[in-house]
Amino acid sequence: MRRWLIAVAIAAFGTSMAYAQDSLLSGNYAWNTGAEGSAFPAGPERDFRPALESRQTQIGLTPQGFIKKAIACNATVATETIRGKSRITISFTAPNGVKFEGVLNDQNLIDQITTWLESPVLGDTKLEAIFQDYRDFGGVKFPARIIQREGGYPILDLTVTDVKPNAVNPIVVPDKIKSFQSPATEAIAPIKLSDGVWSFPSDSYQAPKSFAVEFKDYIAVIEAPDSEARSIAVIDAVKKTIPSKPIKYIINTHTHFDHSGGLRTYVAEGATVLTYWQNIPYYEQVWSNPWTIHPDRLTQSRKKPQFEGVIGSRILTDGARELDIYHYAGNFHNPGMLAVYLPKERILIEADSFNPPNDPANPPTAIPNLVQFYGVVQQLGLDVEQIVPIHGRPVTLGDARMAIEAYGAGQLWH
Repeated sequence: MRRWLIAVAIAAFGTSMAYAQDSLLSGNYAWNTGAEGSAFPAGPERDFRPALESRQTQIGLTPQGFIKKAIACNATVATETIRGKSRITISFTAPNGVKFEGVLNDQNLIDQITTWLESPVLGDTKLEAIFQDYRDFGGVKFPARIIQREGGYPILDLTVTDVKPNAVNPIVVPDKIKSFQSPATEAIAPIKLSDGVWSFPSDSYQAPKSFAVEFKDYIAVIEAPDSEARSIAVIDAVKKTIPSKPIKYIINTHTHFDHSGGLRTYVAEGATVLTYWQNIPYYEQVWSNPWTIHPDRLTQSRKKPQFEGVIGSRILTDGARELDIYHYAGNFHNPGMLAVYLPKERILIEADSFNPPNDPANPPTAIPNLVQFYGVVQQLGLDVEQIVPIHGRPVTLGDARMAIEAYGAGQLWH
C-alpha cells in the first residue's frame, strides 16, 4: 500500500482553535500531539465516538483507504444505470460493525463514500465524504477537494494542494502511548451540597455534571450529559444515594449534545423531560430517527417520551422543598437556556454561562455570557449563596461579579 502525504488547506465550519494540535492514528493506537510535540492519549471525539473508532472510520472515508478496506472486508459490488450512465456501488461492513458504501463514476473514480455513526441525540447518523475535481498529481489521480457532511450538515472542507506518492512520512507510536492503560471506571461518588441535594461529578474537572434533588415522593435530576453510558452510571448512583424513590423529572438546561446526550435513558426510566418549550418539537423529531446500530434503552422500551415545556419559569414543590426553573432569554450560548434555583438552600445551578477555571487566577471564558447571566440573577432578585456550574467548580455570586469587574471591561449590568 502506497504512503500518501497530502498538503491541505482546511476550512472547518464553526471551528475556533486557540492552539495547534495534531491527531494521529497508527494501527490500534490513537493519540494527539500538542505544544513541542508532547503526546497524550486521545479522548472521545465531539460526537462521543472513541477516537480510535472515529479515526479508523476517517481512513475509510478516503479513496485509497476505502478501496483497501473494501478488499479486506469482501465487499459486494452492484451496478445500475441511471439516466444512461453507469453507477457502481461498493458496500461492506468493517470488523467493528461500521457500514460503508462507495459510489464510483464512469471513470471508476470514487465520487462519494457514505458511512453511519451512532449519535446519542440523533440516532443513526449519515457521515458522507464527497470527492470533487480529481487531478493528476505525479501520475496519481486524487481529488483536489474533499467535503464531509454529518447528518446532512457540512463539517469539513479540504482543498488538496499537493499529493506525494510514496512519500517518507513515518508515524511512530510513542512509547508512552503504547504503555498507556485507561484508568478503571470507578463508581460515581456523589457530593452532598445540602440535605437532599447531591452532585454527581464526571471523571474530569470540566466535564458536565448531573445533580439530584430529593422530594417527598420522587427525585428530580438536573442534566443528562454525553451518552447513555454516562446516564446509566448516574442513575445507578442516584438510586443508591436516594433509594426507593422514582426519578420523576429530568431537567435539561439546553440542547447542546454534551448536555442532552443521555436524556433518552431517563425517559426509558419513566422520567418526564423538563426543557425550554421550543425544544420539544426538536427532540420529538430527532428521537423519531432510526436507532438500529446499537438500540438504546428507550428504543428497546418503546416508551413514548413525555415532555413539559418551560415558558418563563416553572416551580416544583412538595410543600417542604422548592425548586425553581428559569429560562433566561438573551443568553449568547443558547437561546433556550434554563437555570435551576433552590431558594431554601440558596443554590443556583447553571450551564455554560460561568465555567470557572480550576485555577482562580486564570480568567474565565465567554465573559459576555457571564455578564448576561449575572444581570438576569440581579433582575430576578435571587438570593444566591452558591453558584454550582454544570462545568467546573462551585463559586459564589461575588466570585462572578469579581470576574466581570476584572475581565469584563465595564460590561457589568447595573
